[in-house]
Amino acid sequence: MIKKSILFFIIIFSISVSAQRRKQSWTEKVTFSADPHVKVMTSLGNNFLSNAFGYFYGFGVGLNTNLYKNFGLGVEYTYFLASIKDRDTFGYLGAPSMNNFDWYVFHKDKISEEFFVEEMVGYSTYRMKSPYLDNSGKFNEGNGGLHFGAKAIYTIDNEGFQQVVFGTKLNFYNAKIGNQNPDIEKYYSKALLLNFSLAYRFNF
Repeated sequence: MIKKSILFFIIIFSISVSAQRRKQSWTEKVTFSADPHVKVMTSLGNNFLSNAFGYFYGFGVGLNTNLYKNFGLGVEYTYFLASIKDRDTFGYLGAPSMNNFDWYVFHKDKISEEFFVEEMVGYSTYRMKSPYLDNSGKFNEGNGGLHFGAKAIYTIDNEGFQQVVFGTKLNFYNAKIGNQNPDIEKYYSKALLLNFSLAYRFNF
């Protein structure tokens, strides 16, 4: 009975140590990073964002988790301010701003010891708001859309903790605005946004 108990505990201990080692070897490859960034964004094509606004200027932060074999998950928040090009195109807006969240999956390719490239695809949400200059209230609109892009990453220290990141991304803006005229509906509800970002990345 004692021998069986000792053998049982040895088996349980061996399984536990083996599982712990596998868990440690997997979690040791998990890394995290934070990306404070600045962005510039513009709308492409013939739509209300392109005709009413100039450039969007923004700043924010991104958080990334590299999970397995250079695949990972990330989220970015950016607060944008917009310059007005034509106030009559979408109402007499005062100081428009946009809150933007990007959720994405990414894959990292190692080009050299210092240089990496990340490809990403995900989903974006937007919340635009602005007071009207005639004090008639506030404009608010929430919407979302897919996005894809890439980042070029350059390591600036020997330990690999600090990096400079240049990114470009295409965001599909899709608002819920209905109209009997399909051309007018498309003009006010859909847009293609191109943005460029520059970030300082710290890995930990």
